[in-house]
Amino acid sequence: MALRKFFGLVLVVLFGVVALSEVSVEIGISPREIGAVMDEHISNFEAQNPDIQIEWLKVPGVPGQQHSQYVTLFFGGSDKPDIIAMDIIWPGEFASRGWLAPLNEYFPKEEQAAFIENMIDAAKYEGDVYGVPLYINGLHLYYRKDLLKKYGFTPPNTWEELVEQASYIVEQEKDPNLYGYISMWGKIEGLFMNYLQFFWGKGGEFFDEEGNVVVNSKEGVEALQFMVDMIYEYNLAPESIVTYTPDDARILFQQGRAVFMVVQDFVWPILTASDSIVADKVDFMRVPYFEGYPDTNTVCLGGWLLGININSQHKEEAWKFIEYLTSHEAQLRTAAVTGNLPTRQSVYEDSRLVEQFPVANKQYKDFMVGNVRPSAQLGEKYTQVSEIMQREIQSALLRLKTPQRALDDAVSQINALLR
Repeated sequence: MALRKFFGLVLVVLFGVVALSEVSVEIGISPREIGAVMDEHISNFEAQNPDIQIEWLKVPGVPGQQHSQYVTLFFGGSDKPDIIAMDIIWPGEFASRGWLAPLNEYFPKEEQAAFIENMIDAAKYEGDVYGVPLYINGLHLYYRKDLLKKYGFTPPNTWEELVEQASYIVEQEKDPNLYGYISMWGKIEGLFMNYLQFFWGKGGEFFDEEGNVVVNSKEGVEALQFMVDMIYEYNLAPESIVTYTPDDARILFQQGRAVFMVVQDFVWPILTASDSIVADKVDFMRVPYFEGYPDTNTVCLGGWLLGININSQHKEEAWKFIEYLTSHEAQLRTAAVTGNLPTRQSVYEDSRLVEQFPVANKQYKDFMVGNVRPSAQLGEKYTQVSEIMQREIQSALLRLKTPQRALDDAVSQINALLR
C-alpha cells in the first residue's frame, strides 16, 4: 500500500512538472485574415512542440478596430498577446513607440532574403527588423477582357492607353450605366494608395534625397490632376467615386457596369465565382504607368506581418510559432485555404501552389513591380500623414481646391506634423 502511494505521489509530481513546463503563447490575429486555417496551424504546431500551447486572441476584422485594441494593450504595458498580426503600415508606428521586440537575432538578413523584398522593407524601422511577412496583397487593374477583345484592344500598359480604350468602349457601347473606370476613392486609406500609384507612375517619390516630403512636385500635381480629369474631363469615373470603398467598386464591376477597375486582389475569387455575371469576362494585370515611365513600380502593396510584443515573457516560444506560420509549407497551406498569397518567394515555385491557386504567379509578377507606402519612414506619424493626404486629395477631387493648392496644403500640414 505504501509503495502504491509512493508511486502515485511520483506520478503527481511528474505530471505537475510537465504542466508547469508548458508555455502558453497568445497570438492576436483576426479570423478574417487566416481564420479558416488557423486552428489547423495551431494543432500542427502544438503536435510538433508539445511544450508550447497556443492561445488565439480573435481580434476584430476591421483593421482600425484591431489597431485601437493593440494600442490600448500596449499603453497598458500588457505582456499579451505575445504575437500580433500587423497591417503592413503598422510596424513603423509600433516600433517607433517601443512596443515591438526587434527580431534581428531571430531573423538574420540571409533569412530575410527568402521573402519578397518590399515586404521586408515595410517591417524595418531605423535599420532593425520588427516583423516577418505573413501574406501579401496589392492593387491590380481588373478589366473586361470581352469588351477589349470586341473592339480590338490589348490590355493597356499606360494610363493614356487606358483612357483611350475606356473612352472608345463607353462611347460605342452606348450604355448609360457603363463606366470607363472605377476604384476606391472614398476618404479611406485606399484613396491614398490610389494616389500613390498615379504618383509613382509619373516617376514621383514621397521623399526626396534629403528626406523632404515632395508630393507637391510637378509629378505629384500631374498625378492628382489626372485623377480629377478621370471624373470631369474624360468622364470615365462617376462623380460618386469619391464615396466608394473597395466593395462598392467591386459590386459595380461585378454587375457589368465598368470597363476597368483598380482594387485589391481579394476580389478575384468573388468576381470569378460561378454566380458572378463577369466570371468568364474578367482578367487582371499590373497597375499602369504613364508614358515615358515604363520602369516605375506602380502596384501599391498591402499585406500582414507578425511581430512580438516587447513585453512578452515568452519571446523564444513566440518566435517558434512565427517561424512555423511563415514557413514554406504553412504559407502554401494558407494560400490554398484562404487565398492569401505567400511572402516567401520559394512557394511561388511550388507546383502545388499553381494547382491550388492558378493565378498566384500572375499576381506575384505584379507584386514584383510593387511599392510600399511610406509607413516605415514616418513611424507613429504615418496614420496622421495618410489622413492629411486623404483629406487634401479629396478636396481636389471635389474641386474645392486645385491639385497644386491641395498638395501644397498637404505638404505644409505634414511638415508641421513632422517638426
